[in-house]
Formats: sequence, structure tokens, C-alpha cells
Amino acid sequence: MHFEELDSTTRQRMVAEFDSEQASGNPYCGKNLSLEGVLAFPRLVRAALEGGTEQTLQGAFVKIALWNPTEDYVRNGVPHSRRVNIAQASERLALTEFNTWYVRGLSRRLRDEGVAECQAYRAAMPKWEPAECSEHEDQIFRVEQIYAGHRVKYWPEPGTPNAISIPFGPGCHHTIRRIAH
Repeated sequence: MHFEELDSTTRQRMVAEFDSEQASGNPYCGKNLSLEGVLAFPRLVRAALEGGTEQTLQGAFVKIALWNPTEDYVRNGVPHSRRVNIAQASERLALTEFNTWYVRGLSRRLRDEGVAECQAYRAAMPKWEPAECSEHEDQIFRVEQIYAGHRVKYWPEPGTPNAISIPFGPGCHHTIRRIAH
């Protein structure tokens, strides 16, 4: 992923926003994590925000002990269970978490600087392209809307599925940028 303003100023805001969510009494934690994974999640995410990337976070998440061995899901109204693909789950969670905090930190930074609008852009090419993501490519949003939209689509559950929240969904490769003038 290419994060255009991933510098110490943005990182400071990413960490501050993360710490605020952790202190909220209802912080988000990735699904399908084991108890060990739930306990490690805040430490691993914070370390990546302070000085890593989505790739270093993925490397931290890929440990078998951090994941439940199976996950439940529903297909065509019928409940099923399947083995968790740890490599895939680690990649998706790391990308989504790091990007979520980059968007939150950068939108906070832009808001603090008095910037009114930002632009969604594709920071890397995905393996597959969900329509929900691609329809927002290069769209301009109010910074306040993006800041307020933090996790609103899915957290707290059940979330507000039709709301605008960047990343647009799990594994989304879209993030935000400052609009050049």
C-alpha cells in the first residue's frame, strides 16, 4: 500500500486515535481471533501504527495461536463451519486495520489543519475488486464525514451498512489523500 502522508505527524494522530478507541470501553477487535489473539491485538496494532506497515502487522498476526481454528458462516441461509485460513485472515485484518487507522489519523490531521475535503484513492491493486470499493475511486469527500465514518459500517455491531466509511470493507485497498491544488 502507498500511504502518501505516512509520516511522524500522521502516525502520532493514528496512535492517539487508536488509544482513544482502546480506552472507550468498546474497542474493535478482529473477528476469529483466539483469546490469545484478542489479548495481543491492541499491542500488535499499536506497534505497527508507531513504526510499521500493514505488512509488518500481517507478519505479527500470522501466528497460529492468535486465531480460532474454525469460523462459522451462513451461505444461502444455511449455517456452515470452515477452517480459518490464517495467512489470508492475517493479510485481510492487517490491511484493513492499518488502513483504518491511517484514514482516521490522516482525517484527524487534515481536520486539525482546517482542510475541508479529501479524496479516496486506490493505494494498491487488490487481488479482486469489490464493486463497493471501485465505485468510490477518486471521489471527493468532506474530511469531517470521513473522520465521523470511522468503522461506522460495521462497529459497533450491527453497524450502519449504507454509511460511508473508508476503507469501504474488509481488504479494501482504498484510502484517502489530501487534494492537491
